Amino acid sequence: ETDNPDLRIVGQNFPAQVSVNQTFHPQFTVGNYSDGDCDAARTSQSIVNLKMVNQATGFVQVNNNYTLNPLDNNATQVFNEISVNIGTAGTYDLTFTVDPNNTSGEKNQNNNKITGIIIVQ
Repeated sequence: ETDNPDLRIVGQNFPAQVSVNQTFHPQFTVGNYSDGDCDAARTSQSIVNLKMVNQATGFVQVNNNYTLNPLDNNATQVFNEISVNIGTAGTYDLTFTVDPNNTSGEKNQNNNKITGIIIVQ
């Protein structure tokens, strides 16, 4: 018997500050874990979304989707091939969302998003 899958962000790493036009590489790790007593069922393929929004203007600077492979119980996928370059100084919300369209068949959508702040100078 298996429980419904539960995708969640289990790791993140990105700089707090970068220079204008400096390429940086945010890293995120997504895992599939059971929220019950049994192993989690395998997820279906889905996407993850990386969005960066300028706090002052509301302008969306980055809005990219990446493929999330099907994940077995306790399996993870690391997203570390992401390259970002921002040409405008400001404070940005950097949001990484797992399965934004709810297509993976998972149980809990409330733990699929993480937002941090990055300053571009």
